[in-house]
Amino acid sequence: MMYENTTVEGFILLGFSEYPDFQVLLFFGFLIAYSLCVLENTLLIVLVCSSSQLHTPMYFFLCNLSFLDICLTTLIHPNFLVIFVKIRLISFHDCMGQLYFYIALQSLEFFLLAVMSYDRYVAICNPLHYNIILNKKSCVLLSAVTWMISLVDPAPIVQSITKLSFCKSHKINHFLCDPVPLMKLSCGSSYRVGTVIVIEAILLALPAFLLTISSYISIISVILKIRSAKGRQKAFSTCSSHLTVVSLLYIIMTCIYFVPPSRTTSVNNSKKASLLNTVLIPILNPLIYSLRNKDVKHAFHALTKKRGS
Repeated sequence: MMYENTTVEGFILLGFSEYPDFQVLLFFGFLIAYSLCVLENTLLIVLVCSSSQLHTPMYFFLCNLSFLDICLTTLIHPNFLVIFVKIRLISFHDCMGQLYFYIALQSLEFFLLAVMSYDRYVAICNPLHYNIILNKKSCVLLSAVTWMISLVDPAPIVQSITKLSFCKSHKINHFLCDPVPLMKLSCGSSYRVGTVIVIEAILLALPAFLLTISSYISIISVILKIRSAKGRQKAFSTCSSHLTVVSLLYIIMTCIYFVPPSRTTSVNNSKKASLLNTVLIPILNPLIYSLRNKDVKHAFHALTKKRGS
């Protein structure tokens, strides 16, 4: 990467240094959260892999989502925890590397949730052809395409950020290398970076959002046509977990990147919202998909019984 315009060798991630009296408490809190996230998502992957009953397209994509959540938290939290122990100086290359994979994993989450929306659409709106449309080959292909697009997505953004001049400060008021605080540190124009982000949002994020919305419009229209209340409830229960996860993600991401500056008191609000995205959602995802799911509970009991014997 070219970065001749930068005048610093690295950045200092401030984390939550504005709360000096709570550093120890925050450290153990985030350590527990990280451990929970890895444990829950790993357990869900093991359950799906070990139970033939869960070898369906929905759980295949859910395994992808769980693996994504493990990667996302592992990318951020070990470095984040170091901030509480000592000053976190991150090199320019490491910062750009973290930025690249952070954008890639965030993009992947949007794409995976869009694919999972399509999965729910086929299951409810075209159930007789579900196994034909979403067979093993098509599921693997959809997963591979989402991963490949996500790995390509960050390249133009990161490349444009490396061209910025960082001569104002090298302190990032965040716990990760995020595009917004990096753009604020630039002493030159960040118009090019903003333009690249908008273009990629239109080309990639918008289609994923529209696929999700259109899938649920079709799903709701089909559910409303079901005459019996029990039938409507059963149909809605098959997509309620996914709808909850999608709603959480879009609400939190809107708070981080799309709330007008006049409505926020400081950059700390965006930082706190990012915590929800990188801590809360990865913990909640496996819980939301499994708490009211009889198949997952059955697989868990079968696994514990097998381990016990």
